[in-house]
Amino acid sequence: MSISGFRWNPLLRVTVAALGTGAAASIMSPCALDAQGAAPTAIPVSFFGELRARTEWDRPGGPLAADVYTYLRTRLGIRATPAEGVRIVFQLQDSRAYGVNISSAANNPDIFDLHQGYVDLSTTWRDADVTARVGRQEVSFGNERLVGPVAWSNTGRTMDGARVIFAPRGAAAGKEPWTATAFVATVDERGRHFAATSVPAGASYPADRAVVGAYVTRALDVGAFDGTVLYDAGAKYRAFASSDRFTADARLRSGLAKPFGVELEAAYQAGRQRYQANATTPSVAQDVSAWLIGARAGHFPAAGRKMTGIVGVDMLSGDAKASDGTYTAFNTMYATNHPFYGLMDLFLDPAARTNDQGLVDALGVMTAELNSRATLRTELHHYAPQAGKTSEIGWELDAIMPIKLSSAATLELGYGAFRAGAGATAMALGANGYARHWAYAQLRASF
Repeated sequence: MSISGFRWNPLLRVTVAALGTGAAASIMSPCALDAQGAAPTAIPVSFFGELRARTEWDRPGGPLAADVYTYLRTRLGIRATPAEGVRIVFQLQDSRAYGVNISSAANNPDIFDLHQGYVDLSTTWRDADVTARVGRQEVSFGNERLVGPVAWSNTGRTMDGARVIFAPRGAAAGKEPWTATAFVATVDERGRHFAATSVPAGASYPADRAVVGAYVTRALDVGAFDGTVLYDAGAKYRAFASSDRFTADARLRSGLAKPFGVELEAAYQAGRQRYQANATTPSVAQDVSAWLIGARAGHFPAAGRKMTGIVGVDMLSGDAKASDGTYTAFNTMYATNHPFYGLMDLFLDPAARTNDQGLVDALGVMTAELNSRATLRTELHHYAPQAGKTSEIGWELDAIMPIKLSSAATLELGYGAFRAGAGATAMALGANGYARHWAYAQLRASF
């Protein structure tokens, strides 16, 4: 068969070559035929996937009864390299809770969607490898204090946009002496073509919510440095709108592989936004000025270590009066907050949870390798507000044990307990002295 002088061969052959971190295959593409009928070209393809089930038990304390529920997350992806310097990644995801799909409740968590779909275009420029990544993608910068894919969540977070990544030519992934990344993403499309609601005749559609930023890393003689800058425009959250914020974060690590190491981090946030208590009250223009400080010190996890222990503190600035002309509560932006502020996720949005009073989290973490397959990690957190007159929020104790069942499967067991302080009631965390309990068992298999 020929189309416009070109021959078409219906041959499509896929050969699975190996199974490991992904199932490798080569596809003999009929589209690769040239006008002279050359042999079809083999396109390297790999498959990757995950199935994760997590059962949680939540006992909030007080008059509320305990609840048991199970999440299921399934992911399947394909990576293809149709030509040198071109890679396509396509990943589907199904997220659901056991038994919920029979209900039409508004909080139905069942979601089947495109999790990732992007193309990498790679080349070299001077002494650097350069990759442009365009499409829906997971974005992770540093320790994910400001930007991360929220892997703990049953849906995770992806961004629709583009990144340009620079690294020294030929450097091994994860061992580069430096890297630099620039990115832009659309968070909320509000224009005329795709707006959720129309505007009155003659009125203008609101501006899209978008984020632009950069991330850099640098290996140092004493350790490593990384920095993130973000400009988040057009945000709307809780009683705040038209929020345009600039955030800069810097982190320095030193001596982590030595008997004693430190990690220091600081961030500053500035911008403008409007506050409106409700639809009938006038809005108030606000200047944003907020900060974050984090510090860790001790015996950090490293290759070959069977026991580690660190102490630290995270301080997020707050605002004793969030309705006036200055707003000073730090917003964690697009962070993966699960590793910070306690594993029970009581402070997934610290500003919202603390009624904009900020958070001081003093913590201690210990890990112990029980055997070649199991590790025990314990965390202790003490919470207090950073601003205002509210007293102690409470204490949290967490313990998790990952157990490696095989090279492809892991079982993780976890438990957390929170004892409310005097300041917890106003934050919907229970009356003074109340105890909350939470536990989970998670099975994850991947290829």
